[in-house]
Amino acid sequence: MLLGFRVVRQERELSARRASEQQREALDQLRRELAARLQALRLEEVNRVLGESGGRFPPDSPIVFVAPVVDNRLVPPWEANRNAPRPTAEFARAHREGELREFRDDDAAAAAVSYRLAMDVARTPSERCSARVSLGRAYLKAAVTADAERSDQTALRECGDVFDADGVPLALYAAERLVASGRGDQPVEEFVLRLAGPPRSRCVDSCGPVWRSPNEALLLESLLRRIQSPAAAGALRALAIEIHNAAQISALAQDTHDRLGQLERASRFAPGDLSWIGYGEEPWLLTLVSPTPFAEPLVMAVSSKKIVPADVTLRTTPAASAVPLGDGFVDLHVEWPADRFAVPPVPGVLYGSMLAVVLGAALLAGYLLLRDMHREAETAEMRSQFVASVSHELKTPLTSIRAHAETLLLGRAGSTETTSDYLKTIVSESERLTRLVDSVLDFSRIERGGKTYELQDTRLEDVVRSAARAMEYPLSQMGFSLTIASDGSEPTLRADPEALTQAILNLLGNAMKYSGESRSIEIRIGTRDEEAFVDVIDHGIGIARDEQSRIFERFHRVQSTETSDIAGTGLGLPLALHVVEAHRGRIALVSNPGHGSTFSVLLPLEAHA
Repeated sequence: MLLGFRVVRQERELSARRASEQQREALDQLRRELAARLQALRLEEVNRVLGESGGRFPPDSPIVFVAPVVDNRLVPPWEANRNAPRPTAEFARAHREGELREFRDDDAAAAAVSYRLAMDVARTPSERCSARVSLGRAYLKAAVTADAERSDQTALRECGDVFDADGVPLALYAAERLVASGRGDQPVEEFVLRLAGPPRSRCVDSCGPVWRSPNEALLLESLLRRIQSPAAAGALRALAIEIHNAAQISALAQDTHDRLGQLERASRFAPGDLSWIGYGEEPWLLTLVSPTPFAEPLVMAVSSKKIVPADVTLRTTPAASAVPLGDGFVDLHVEWPADRFAVPPVPGVLYGSMLAVVLGAALLAGYLLLRDMHREAETAEMRSQFVASVSHELKTPLTSIRAHAETLLLGRAGSTETTSDYLKTIVSESERLTRLVDSVLDFSRIERGGKTYELQDTRLEDVVRSAARAMEYPLSQMGFSLTIASDGSEPTLRADPEALTQAILNLLGNAMKYSGESRSIEIRIGTRDEEAFVDVIDHGIGIARDEQSRIFERFHRVQSTETSDIAGTGLGLPLALHVVEAHRGRIALVSNPGHGSTFSVLLPLEAHA
C-alpha cells in the first residue's frame, strides 16, 4: 500500500514538472515573439521619423506615442510643434486695452469697443479669432445678447481650426458660452461632436500637434455631458480614454529621469540589445529610439494589449500567478489564465493500480523499475532542451547586426565616420556571436569527452593582449577602461594559446557584466611561487560568500536583484575552469559583495595539457 501511495505522489510530481516545463516553453516563445514584434516596430518608427513612411502612425499601429527627450525631460506629444504666431504690436495694444477695461475696470461696453478695434487691425486668423472670441464675451457681459450670439456663431464657423497657446480651439470657448447660456442649437451640438472626433492635423498659421491637448479634452468632456444623444455618449467614451492616456503621459513626464535611468542601465548590461520597461496600468512598453547616432533620444510607447495574445496579460507589479518576462524586459510580468498550466488530476485508473500493487509485489517491482527508467529518460530530455534554449542566446547579436546593416543598406548613415562606427559595431557583434557559438561547441565537445588542445610554446602576455584586443571595441562602447600590468617576468609555457585566450575572454566578459556602475577593469600578469598567474580584477557588485562555491557549476547563475537584468548562458566560467584545469592549473577567486571580484588563473610554469 505504501508503494501505491508513492506511485501516486510520483505521478503528481511528474505532472507538476510537465506543467512547469510547458509554462517555461510558453514564456520563451512569448519573449521571442514579443522581442521580434517590438524590434520591427522600432525599425518602422526609425523609418517614419527619417521620412520614409510619412509623419503619421498607421491607424492600427500599436504605438501609443513617440516623444522627444529634451534636457532630460519628456516633451508630451501635444506640445510638439506648438508655435503660436506672435501678434503685431498694434493688435496686442488694442486687445490688451480691451482686457483691462473688461477685467480691471469692469466696463464690458468699453471693452467691446477695444475688441472691435483689435479686429479691425488683425492681420492673421489667430488675431481675428482671438478678438472675435473676446468680443463675444464682452457683448454677453454687457447684456447685448443678440450681438453676443451673432459673434459666437461667427467664431464657430471661422475659428474651429485656430488654437490658443494652450492648444485649445478658440471656437470652443464660444461654443461653451452658447451652451451655458441656453443658446446652443443643432449647429452648436454638431460642432462640438465634430471637434470631439479623432484629432486631426492642425496646420493654419503653423503646423500644430496631432494630439489633442488635455485642456481641450477636458473642455470637450464638459460640453458633451450636456448633450443628450447616443453620438455624444460614444464620443465621451473615446474622450475618456484620451484623458486617461494624457494623464499617464503627464505622470511619465514627471518620472522621466528615473525611467530613462532604468532603460540606460538595462542597455548597458546587454549592449546591442533593445530593452523595454513597463509603465502604467495597461501597461505601456517603453524604450529609447535614436534615429541617428547624435540625435536627441525619443521615447517610444507601445500598447501591450495590441501586441500580446488575447489570453496573455502583462503586469508591471509582481503577483502570485505572474512570472517575470525575462531578459530585455524590465518591470514586466506575464499572467496566463488560471487553467492553462493546471496540474491534471491523477486519473482514477491509477488508484485501481494500487490494488494491483497490493496483489502482486513482483508486478509492482517491475512497474516501478520501468517508471524510474522513464523518469531518467525524461530528465535527460529536459537537460537537452535546456542546452537548446541556451542556444537562443546566440540570436542576441543578430538584432544589432541586422539593424546597423539595414541602416547602411538604406544609405542613412550620414557620414563616413558614422559608417565606420556602424561597421565596427557589426564586426564586434559578429565576433561576439562567434564567441557564443564557440562556447556552445566547446561545451558539447567537453560533454562528449572530445575536447583536444594543440600545445606550443606560448608567452602568457601575448595571450592576455590578444584577448584584450578582441574585447577592445565592446569595452570602448560601454565606457570601460582596461589596464594591463606585468611584473616583468614574461612567463612562457607549453599551452594551447587559442584555448587560453578564450578562457581570458570569458573572465573579461564576466567582469564587464558584473562591474555595476564601475567602468574600470585591471589585468595583472606575472609569476609567483613557481606558477604563472593572470589576475582579472573588477570593482563591481561582487559575489556573496555562499555563492562563490557554485559559480563554476554548469548553467548556474547568481540570482539576486542586482543580476536579474543581466543576460548570460551560465557557460563562461565553467568553460574557463575546464581550459585551466586541462593545463593542470586552477582558478582562485577573491570577492566581497559591493567591492568587486578578482579571478586568478594560476598555471604551473611547466604546464602542459
